[in-house]
Amino acid sequence: MNRIIIFILTAVLFLPTLSKGQEVYTLNLQKAVELAKTENKNILNAEMDVVIAKQKVWETTAIGLPQINTELKYSNSVDVPVSLLPAEIFGGPAGTYVPAQFGQQHNSGFTFSASQLLFSGEYIVALQASAAYKEMSVKAALKSENDVIELVTKSYYGVLMAYQNEKILMKTKDDIQKSYDEIQATHAVGLADEIAVDQLEINLLTVNNTLASVKRQKVVAENILKFQIGIDITDSINLTDSLEYIFDNASLKPVMDQEFDITKNIDYQILQNQKEITELSMKREKSTLLPTLNAFYSHNVSGQTNEFGDYFNGNQQYFQSNVIGVGLKWQIWGSGSRYAKIQQAKIEVDKMDNQDYMMEQRLGFQIHQAKTNLINFYETYIKEQKNTELAEKIYHRSMIKFSNGTITSTELTQLNMQYINSQSAYFNAIIQVLNSKAELDKILGNNIKQ
Repeated sequence: MNRIIIFILTAVLFLPTLSKGQEVYTLNLQKAVELAKTENKNILNAEMDVVIAKQKVWETTAIGLPQINTELKYSNSVDVPVSLLPAEIFGGPAGTYVPAQFGQQHNSGFTFSASQLLFSGEYIVALQASAAYKEMSVKAALKSENDVIELVTKSYYGVLMAYQNEKILMKTKDDIQKSYDEIQATHAVGLADEIAVDQLEINLLTVNNTLASVKRQKVVAENILKFQIGIDITDSINLTDSLEYIFDNASLKPVMDQEFDITKNIDYQILQNQKEITELSMKREKSTLLPTLNAFYSHNVSGQTNEFGDYFNGNQQYFQSNVIGVGLKWQIWGSGSRYAKIQQAKIEVDKMDNQDYMMEQRLGFQIHQAKTNLINFYETYIKEQKNTELAEKIYHRSMIKFSNGTITSTELTQLNMQYINSQSAYFNAIIQVLNSKAELDKILGNNIKQ
């Protein structure tokens, strides 16, 4: 059962899904970011929101433009309504009633109406609010792009780290295999202890298991990158950049020295839009104190008959009416409800001022923390760079000493682990520096064009 489960998991991880249109992407970091801008679904949805916001602006604008309607209707009174009239009208006895039908069986009508808003305080504020809403949707799209750039960048680094781990372990495996073959040959002629052979075999098994795990982690890291970019996880990717190349071209000092302009931070910009919308909401509540003025025109045509055929034989008589006018609507007293709404809106504006203050403080802290992290991780990188150079030198010398029989397999194992750990720590330090720079670029607003 365990073998079946392992087989299924391996198939899921390593066997590509058979599908038409499978793509192969060759990507450096810049190409991966540019591809994400066109494929990432969060960015695409944000761009759609911008289009929706533009349509909302026109929807609001159209409220103040002429409104024209037409209506054509026909009704058939199968039973014409009956009314009771006093019989004495027709010379009958008092106190009695005579049934009478009023109207025709067939009724038709046509109406053409037009209206124009002349003045409305709420409409004026609504126009301003719709423009502010559109601007906020544009900023939200930029924020989505900013977030995706950071995620794709870090995911790209994660895949490169997985590649590097695999490379280190492959080299370590080759070294251990070489030592194992040598010690096994020496043991075969009775010149080496069997314990040394067993120890190296354990090392070989360990590194093989670790290597298999790293290969699976590499597939997971690649799938995460593909998901962040927005391409199908069944597609193949080939990354052309290396961690060392990206690090050497990262331009760390300009970012460390860059002054923080809070107005370029996208989160701060969105908050300013929210403040504007909140202030417009208060303005809208105040505008309800003003009257609404509109003009209207109506043209009506109607025709009634008891013979449906009159509509087609030219005998039908039609009657017209035209109405033109102006309407003024003004609520004089609302029992304090409008005042209560205005006070609530003012409080919301005050709350936004508090959020503005907290945003400034939070961003100030974040920028200081990000720069501090970048400096600390860079210093760690300098240390780990020296450590890995020394560990590599020591390990290569130990391989020679082991071949000469001057150190034991246990000592070689310890030095091998020291070398692997130093390599891992070195590349982890590079990742930490690059991730810190990515976070700093995001806060500074360096990733997006505004």
